[in-house]
Amino acid sequence: MYFPFLDEAPEFSRDVLEALRQPLEARQVHIHRAWGSMVLPASFQLVMAANPCPCGAGMQAGANTVCNCTPMDRRRYSNRLSGPLLDRVDLQLELYPVTPADLRLGGEQESSAGVAARVEHARRAQADRYANCDWSLNAMAPGPWLRDHFGMRPAALRSLDRALETGRITMRGYDRVLRVATTLTDLAGAEAPDADRIAAALALRTQET
Repeated sequence: MYFPFLDEAPEFSRDVLEALRQPLEARQVHIHRAWGSMVLPASFQLVMAANPCPCGAGMQAGANTVCNCTPMDRRRYSNRLSGPLLDRVDLQLELYPVTPADLRLGGEQESSAGVAARVEHARRAQADRYANCDWSLNAMAPGPWLRDHFGMRPAALRSLDRALETGRITMRGYDRVLRVATTLTDLAGAEAPDADRIAAALALRTQET
């Protein structure tokens, strides 16, 4: 699998960004030319980064930083990432600048080896779960299959149902949240997604706490 990284994603052409929608959904690229057409496999994990505004000063910490962008500039910049494209992005995180206080924070950090071990365990859990399926990863599992397999009760799905009812997520987003929640479950070594992990997956998608 490939991991393309689009830095300053809103600076890319709108046509280029919108062309990613179909491959992200179907994991295939359809090419149509005068001589005919073909379908090519396109399994990849897309990573995008963007500043909050065109000048980038809006993300800087400190009283001396000044953003010269107008509200219209900010709106035009962010609107280059369309809703349908973002609907196919499972994790949407807002990162804040590192401050001097952050550099002095103590505490133990999880080692790379520890993270790798948890990921390996999660991948084994998925291999066992989908041994008799046409897919092998949570990212490919249909939402109805996950709900049926784990026997999810309405109480566990309450936050997700509410987000769908209020329009915060689409049905596509609903199933994608379930997939992320299942991955969080596997990383924790748990048996099934619960209300807390579903809520955490929803917050990772909507940037809401």
